[in-house]
Amino acid sequence: MKVIYKALTRELIQNIVLSIVFLNTVLIIEKLFKISKMFASVGIDLPNLFILLILLQPQLLIFTIPMALLLGVLLTYGRTQADNEMTILMASGMPYKKTFRPAIYIGIIAFFLTTVMSFYLAPLGVSLVREKIFSILAQRAPLGLEEGVFNQGFKDVTIFVKEKTDKFHLKEVVIFDERKNDTKTVIAKEGLIKKEKDNIILNLIDGKAYFNKGLSLNEINFKEYIFKLSPNIDPIAKKISELSLFDLISKIYNEASNKIDYKLELYKRVALPLLCVISVFLAPSLCVIVGKSGRIGGITVGLAIFAVYYIFMIYGANMAKAGKVSAETGSLMPVLVMSILAFVIYFRIKR
Repeated sequence: MKVIYKALTRELIQNIVLSIVFLNTVLIIEKLFKISKMFASVGIDLPNLFILLILLQPQLLIFTIPMALLLGVLLTYGRTQADNEMTILMASGMPYKKTFRPAIYIGIIAFFLTTVMSFYLAPLGVSLVREKIFSILAQRAPLGLEEGVFNQGFKDVTIFVKEKTDKFHLKEVVIFDERKNDTKTVIAKEGLIKKEKDNIILNLIDGKAYFNKGLSLNEINFKEYIFKLSPNIDPIAKKISELSLFDLISKIYNEASNKIDYKLELYKRVALPLLCVISVFLAPSLCVIVGKSGRIGGITVGLAIFAVYYIFMIYGANMAKAGKVSAETGSLMPVLVMSILAFVIYFRIKR
């Protein structure tokens, strides 16, 4: 028995790791597109890009671990059924349920690992990603301001530099600012780039500022003008995903305006670890359905199950935001659907 369990555990771990690598590679492509847009004007070097991808891993793993767990179980036990190993084990007196004992142990470990990531590591990782992006943009901002080019590296701000004497000193600077309702145009003879925490400071010298308010235009002459630029990183990390468990609970009780969003985030973090447990109990029944189709059948069934899960996850969240169901029901709807599916398939196969 120990030899059989050891062989199954080794194969399970290999398939789960390969599934995580494959799924993470697919999901990371979307993040790379967002990062490339964000650093389009200033660029990013490979070490910093690698650090960002590492910091994003906890946020991705809370989705990929449950999916990889189900795929790994289906691949392993689908292969044993295709090679008639499962038939041999049952013919030798080993119950079908006992063969899944290694998968249950790995599922319990995955549950606790996903719980830690969902409630602690993922919010921390998103927060560190935000800080890292601010730091990189602040460091590379001087590289993004090229002379003779309309620079649009910052949202709603266009900067034109006629001459750049060195990395930090500018001459003949024109800035068109649309960040507020009233547009603003600033013209200066000289400019100096500075860094201040999360902001990039343009210290403009000897120029004019034009403020457009409705149909009127106001002109101001200045000797020195401090112009702040804040990197916009909302597309890569939403603020609500940075909140810890205790912060989410506090927001739910103290802020009535976004209560639904906070509840959806909280129960989503609960639902994803539970999916690891459900996947392990759903897998034995699915392996019977897969039958002799082997690895291809396991991959197909596993991806189909998770497609159903994410459809119900999106549908439940939209129903909750529309006020048709409670936030608890909307968030836990995919888990309930998966649980019902597991019981229905199990009893149908048993009967």
